[in-house]
Amino acid sequence: MKDDVRTATPSYQVPGLERGLRLMEVFTRDRREFSLAELTRLLDLPRATVFRLVTTLEQNGYLDKEPLRKTYRLGNRVLRLGFEFLASQDVVTTAHPFLEQLSRDTGASAHLGVLDDRDVLYLDRIAGSNHLVSNVGVGTRFPAHATTMGRVLLAGLGADAVQKLYENVDLPKATDQTPQSLPALLERLTQEQEDGYVTSVSAFEAGLSSIAAPVRNSYGTVIAAISIAGPESQLDHATLEGEIRARVCQTAADISNVLGAGKPAHNQKPLSAVATNA
Repeated sequence: MKDDVRTATPSYQVPGLERGLRLMEVFTRDRREFSLAELTRLLDLPRATVFRLVTTLEQNGYLDKEPLRKTYRLGNRVLRLGFEFLASQDVVTTAHPFLEQLSRDTGASAHLGVLDDRDVLYLDRIAGSNHLVSNVGVGTRFPAHATTMGRVLLAGLGADAVQKLYENVDLPKATDQTPQSLPALLERLTQEQEDGYVTSVSAFEAGLSSIAAPVRNSYGTVIAAISIAGPESQLDHATLEGEIRARVCQTAADISNVLGAGKPAHNQKPLSAVATNA
């Protein structure tokens, strides 16, 4: 069984490292700079502790200091780690040419994503030729329960994992079509797991349609998802359920085959087994 840092015994954790990681996770694309006082308040740690953390991270290139504003932002070394992560993912390299072809064939934006906690994290994106296309980029995160790629990935987890992931968690509402409770999510995932794909017509963003399918590894485990997105005027329900669905599902299967995909894993409890009891 693989070690999981989130559930590891406290005696095995390094408090200073955990605090440093928490500090770096404070920075987002919406808020890129923080003062020492702001970081101290957000982390709820002594000012001296936060000062030592930012000094260490700055000296090692993970934070940059803005002298005039007396603020900190993420440094270039974090970016290098991100690129090294992407380069280490065989699925990104493998999927990229397939996504390019899928985008050319459909005129839509094509994406590759993985599950990160309760978010879908975009690892690759090919811009489409449509006037209205998805404007997400690599590194974008969206709530998994509300998106096509996210629900493909959640369906691949199995019922027990989904229940644990969303236990006592509020589900943010994107539109009226968003599952807003764990039972509703499990019910939706049950059907989508049986279908083998997930579609959305203005279900996450008005005027935007999407369809996603799973990518599997050699064990048959869902490790990623691909999707296309485009304007609802060109990708309505009928179109998504026709040739577009066939293209997306076949592309996901082709990527999976290159990765040595076997049959779907059978060590997970079917979502249907608990959907009505959650």
